[in-house]
Amino acid sequence: MRYRYRLMAGFLIVLFLPILLIALLGMIFFNSQRDRLEEIYKIEMDRQGYLSAESVSGICDMAGKSVALEFEVNSGRFLCSRDEDSGDLNKYNLYLMKNMNCFLIKINISDSWYYYGGTRVTDALVAEIKSASRQDKVQYFADENLFFKVVNTDPESQKKYGIIVVATYGDQQSPEFKEFLKLLVASVILVLFVTALITATIARSMIQPIREVQKASRKVRDGDLDYELDIQDKEFKPLCDDFNQMRLRLKESEKIKAEADAENQELISNISHDLKTPLTAIKGYVEGLLDNIADTPERRERYLTTIYNKTNDMQRLIDELTFYSRIDTNRIPYNFVPLPIADFFRDCVDETELDLTSRGMKLEFACEVEDNILVKADPEQMRRVLNNIIGNSVKYMDKPQGVVGIHLWRDDRKVYAELMDNGPGISEDALPYIFDRFYRADAARSQNQAGSGIGLSIVQKVVEDHGGTVYATSTLGEGTKITIELNIYNEDEDREDEEDIDR
Repeated sequence: MRYRYRLMAGFLIVLFLPILLIALLGMIFFNSQRDRLEEIYKIEMDRQGYLSAESVSGICDMAGKSVALEFEVNSGRFLCSRDEDSGDLNKYNLYLMKNMNCFLIKINISDSWYYYGGTRVTDALVAEIKSASRQDKVQYFADENLFFKVVNTDPESQKKYGIIVVATYGDQQSPEFKEFLKLLVASVILVLFVTALITATIARSMIQPIREVQKASRKVRDGDLDYELDIQDKEFKPLCDDFNQMRLRLKESEKIKAEADAENQELISNISHDLKTPLTAIKGYVEGLLDNIADTPERRERYLTTIYNKTNDMQRLIDELTFYSRIDTNRIPYNFVPLPIADFFRDCVDETELDLTSRGMKLEFACEVEDNILVKADPEQMRRVLNNIIGNSVKYMDKPQGVVGIHLWRDDRKVYAELMDNGPGISEDALPYIFDRFYRADAARSQNQAGSGIGLSIVQKVVEDHGGTVYATSTLGEGTKITIELNIYNEDEDREDEEDIDR
């Protein structure tokens, strides 16, 4: 059952259950009150609270005795012979109606003036009363279903005061029962009102937080991730906290997505520029060869060497892009092995030296590390690190005689690889950011070399995945030095660490 329908069902139960309870209590109370009234007043009542004929006659007789006593004590109030003189008699009549459920009738014999406190006197009733004016017992007038009793049967008294009669109807309910019904109806109305008020308050307290959640959900749906849901209700507080956490995570995801989109757009722009530059150069040199501009062997060799170098640049750029996609999804394939670091650097120097020589640059290498010193590394990925750093030095070189130096040395625990150049250098303000993705220093931009902006970020990622660190120092106009620190691999210590992990 839906939450709303459950709430409505609960509301109906709360609304109608008091009615049933009041009805049940009313029946119990009425039955007990009826028995009590019958015992006190010696009367009989049916299930609807109506009195028997004998009980009504008894009430009329009791009221007649009370009026007779009042007539003896205060006969003056019965002297009135006109409506304007009957004020005191009206008050006494109201008293009888309220307390004994009876009313007065007064008939003046001399001038046919009638006083009637509860019924309109007809000629037939007057005749019935006059015929029974000498009787002091309760009489029954069938036409009106009326019981009456003559209070003063003495002719002299009747001549002076008129015939004074106490009357009551035969089909009446007891006064107590009428009062009980009034109280019962008032109680029902009051209970229903209070119940409805309490139920409405409870329902509002339950529905209002739901409406707040619905409002907040629509805000989030429409993209407003700054709208904070604030519900103080203890029952909804966990839901409110979870919703706000979800909103903050969505906001963070949107921020990350926007940054990623901006980075990808910048990457595409940089890659497009980097591809366009060597392609334009290659196209120009190929056209020169086709047009026989390179008419000497030396010139043709220079053209072909330039084309080869530009092709290598494009290949390196494509490799960077492929590797970047793996970094972005944390799918870099590593194959860690114990690597003789000195031999590894010598091999890299031999491969790189030819390329640098063809570009008119010089490579210097100094090794102070023994051949038996090992680091745990992936040779392919470490070669990528060196190629990226040296590639940056070549790309941004601004000296006629460019020099790239590699210095390898160690201490007791680490191997240090310093890669230096005599290029334009990097400003002090830009230096802390050169390993950030897509960052390019102003000095680099001035060389009309856009660069993808991901080369050094790849360097940092790979070195850190090897458990090492990388940092740079630079002097503007003199050159840059990038230092890589790698932990020396000790087979015994490594085995002990693995055993500790297994334990």
